[in-house]
Amino acid sequence: MRNGSRFLKMFQISFICIYIFSFISMNLINDLGELAIATRLKRLSERLSQDVSKIYKESDVDFEAKWYLVLELLNREKILAITEISESLELSHPAVVQFVDQLVDRKLVKTSTDKKDARKRMISLSPGGKKILSQLQPILDVIKDENRKWIAEADVNILGILDQLESALDKKSMYQRVKICLLEQPQSKKSKG
Repeated sequence: MRNGSRFLKMFQISFICIYIFSFISMNLINDLGELAIATRLKRLSERLSQDVSKIYKESDVDFEAKWYLVLELLNREKILAITEISESLELSHPAVVQFVDQLVDRKLVKTSTDKKDARKRMISLSPGGKKILSQLQPILDVIKDENRKWIAEADVNILGILDQLESALDKKSMYQRVKICLLEQPQSKKSKG
């Protein structure tokens, strides 16, 4: 009994520590404001992706949300090279290679060699990929509708704002913005830090 109560105390203390840490972490991210924007966007993206993947799983669809864009692009374009997928979705080449490899393992896409350039791997939907897109369509319709409602709750045009932010970064990346600002600072300000 004594060991059981000691274990319970340790569990309670651990739980309290985790709760306090997550509370401090959340407040820190909120307090940091503009400094934590990338973290907040990533966190939001992960939450949405996890929820959608959970819906797929509960609907008995063996699929992960992160694969959708690749499959949808292939559905529209029919056959593309890895680099074309990467450029179209503005995702890194390694990320696309990873997604494609996962989709090949699941037999949702098939690969072939480009007839003009044997080094190029061409990707297209397999019959299994077409089937899963068909299975997903009713779920995707609901997700799209719920996203529309959720966005409306924010009372701002978040998609328009994201377009503007992406366009602004296309014109001048955050790296360029910060680098120029740092270079323009007087030397005395730099050496004080």
